[in-house]
Amino acid sequence: MRLLVAHDGRDGGRDALELARILATPDPDASALVVNVSATGLLPLEYALLSAEEATDAEPLFEEARDALAGMEIETRAYGGSSPAGILTMLAEREDFDAIVVGSPHRGVFGRILLGSVAKSLLNGAPADVAVAPKGYAQAPHETLRDIAVGYDGTPEAKLALRRAEGLAKPPNARLKLLTVVKPPVAAPVMVPGAYAPESPPEPDRVILEGINSVDPALAAAPVRLDGDPARQLMSACEEDPVDLLVLGSRGYGPLARVLLGSVSRRIVQDAPCPVLTVRRP
Repeated sequence: MRLLVAHDGRDGGRDALELARILATPDPDASALVVNVSATGLLPLEYALLSAEEATDAEPLFEEARDALAGMEIETRAYGGSSPAGILTMLAEREDFDAIVVGSPHRGVFGRILLGSVAKSLLNGAPADVAVAPKGYAQAPHETLRDIAVGYDGTPEAKLALRRAEGLAKPPNARLKLLTVVKPPVAAPVMVPGAYAPESPPEPDRVILEGINSVDPALAAAPVRLDGDPARQLMSACEEDPVDLLVLGSRGYGPLARVLLGSVSRRIVQDAPCPVLTVRRP
């Protein structure tokens, strides 16, 4: 696993480092590129890789990163530019990363995600999975990914998210939960008598069964059916029975091999009570 981690010296950057460490724990060959961006220039596309002499202010942050990610192979780079999200996207386009890891701005409720401009930009077009740590994530002890939840509705994007979660869950200690939210049929907002929006996903019991049967039997996997509003139900499920990570698929249309949030996943990531990994489209 190779991770691209943004560290700006603030608490959100430390949360990102801690989440990167947890994501990498199952992989003894994991590595990370830790990037710091200093604000320079006026145009979003302006950026420059700083020399060692120019990056002296970033070196304490890189030492902090090496300590936080001890045991991993770490590379560090300092950039000057006006768009940290643009620089991270550029790096992910030019090099191969399994995920970009960022933190939340430290405003709002402790222990929840609040999307800042960098995370919002990445979650609408990054060419790699995007992991977002909630506020204060680095302040609590974490050991490994034991309980992983997946938002699963049987779509190709959800199936890819399930495979990603399965790869992070290492038996015999990890537990995997497939969270399937069923929206009941509702009257359609059209002037046609009897028109309605059908149940979603269609044949939910079949979808749930197919999903759980596709998981490695060595994993302790369990299906959970929820009914109602998808975003609200998924967040409630992760809060009432806490998980170490929630994995979501991207929206089912738009540019290929990019992260693209739909309205449901945007609501979840904006206010999730746990780290969220959004998987780019297949």
